[in-house]
Amino acid sequence: MPPRVPAKLNSDALWTYGARLLSGRALTIGELRKKLLDRAEITADVDDVLSRLKQLHVVNDRTFADSYSAVRRDGRGFGKQRVLRELAVRKVPRLVAEAAVTQAYSQVDEVEHAVAFLKRKLRIADPAEYFRDPKHLQSAFRKLRYNGFSSGATVKALRQWSSEADALEDAPEE
Repeated sequence: MPPRVPAKLNSDALWTYGARLLSGRALTIGELRKKLLDRAEITADVDDVLSRLKQLHVVNDRTFADSYSAVRRDGRGFGKQRVLRELAVRKVPRLVAEAAVTQAYSQVDEVEHAVAFLKRKLRIADPAEYFRDPKHLQSAFRKLRYNGFSSGATVKALRQWSSEADALEDAPEE
């Protein structure tokens, strides 16, 4: 059986489709554009629908990036670089994403944020004992780096429990 190909939509149906997509969850302009292009009969209709949605303030990348950054900072505890990476995947323009992330993290001490992230993720009774094993220390370093913390903040956070963390300081910055 061949895969189902969705029907192409005219301008009015495309408008309804876009509104329905946005009622389900927040989308960036780039994500919405891609979804609309996949379903549009005429590609010029996509720009019309997007401009109408922008005029109605239904879709706005800056607002999306601001709220996304705050949720990822507070809810998941991610670092700046992870949030920037995720916003890039969500097709938010780089300057908009950088401004939103800078604003969201302006009052955050990165080292304390990294320590809180580790405590929440590892849930171990005695971190000093746990980090005596170099494998655990390196694993925690990689975990923090992957989740968006700078290498300097990562080393300072790990230094609270292990003096061996200084050896990780030579790791290259992404």
